[in-house]
Amino acid sequence: MADPPELHDWKPLVEDLRARQERAHAMGGEGRVERQRSLGKLPVRARLDLLCDPGSFVEYALLADSMDPGLADKGYLAADGMVAGVGEVEGRRVAVCAYDFTVMGGSMGAVGERKTARMRELALRWRIPIVWLLDSAGARIQQSTGSTFAGAGALFREQVTMSGVVPQVAAMLGHCAAGTAYIPALADFVPMVKGTSSMALGGRHLVKAATGEDVSEEEMGGSAVHNRVSGVADLEVASDEECLATVRRYLSFFPSNNREAPPVRETSDPVDRRCEQLYDIVPTAPRRATTCVRWCRRSWTTVRSSR
Repeated sequence: MADPPELHDWKPLVEDLRARQERAHAMGGEGRVERQRSLGKLPVRARLDLLCDPGSFVEYALLADSMDPGLADKGYLAADGMVAGVGEVEGRRVAVCAYDFTVMGGSMGAVGERKTARMRELALRWRIPIVWLLDSAGARIQQSTGSTFAGAGALFREQVTMSGVVPQVAAMLGHCAAGTAYIPALADFVPMVKGTSSMALGGRHLVKAATGEDVSEEEMGGSAVHNRVSGVADLEVASDEECLATVRRYLSFFPSNNREAPPVRETSDPVDRRCEQLYDIVPTAPRRATTCVRWCRRSWTTVRSSR
């Protein structure tokens, strides 16, 4: 008996797959992507193009969508708001978890966090760095994830496990609240984009509802606060492009894991070059850091007075 004609007709299947891929690559849709750009932020896939070597990023679970029936009214959730995969930075593999603000504010859904769990597992198994590109509203509490909040407890535990084993970078590229605001505190390097990035446990609307006080995102946890007061962040940069270039440069100084030697780079900087400015930063007594504290307080006073 001959096979039915449609058994070997791959064209409809291939076309369907291509359409689904294009739909996923469109992220939250043209309108939301344009709004993202109008806020001075790059869409998530443009960020990945700048972070990874050209053509090296291999995405994991591109076609994943939320499986929660309670979110059916939200429509199609491309990649569940979190693009995950493995790419290369200067020829070395790096695991990446990139939150997409155009899809439900980049909130942490159950499917998306399964993908982050996969990236953490690969980072430890392959001993490769992991990079978070953060632009997220935090845990998606309207989803039926229960008290586990999209598995965030496992996320934080495994960040501690990775500490000292592989480099961890949390690039702050937008407003991050609640669950995604914890990630930077457990990472090794935290650059923030001035004017667009922030991290706080609650947003300004929550503060207004709880205390009646009006505060801005910048006052709650902007780049000035975390670079000059709290110490959570390590660097303030001017744009997404500069932030991602900085992440690439940062990784170039480190081995992929704690079992490798660091990369060797050519430099014209003399090994015996003096840096007199260190005398004003590093105290002679290890328990006395008054100079640093005074400098930070002066800087923050200048920032506040300039508003």
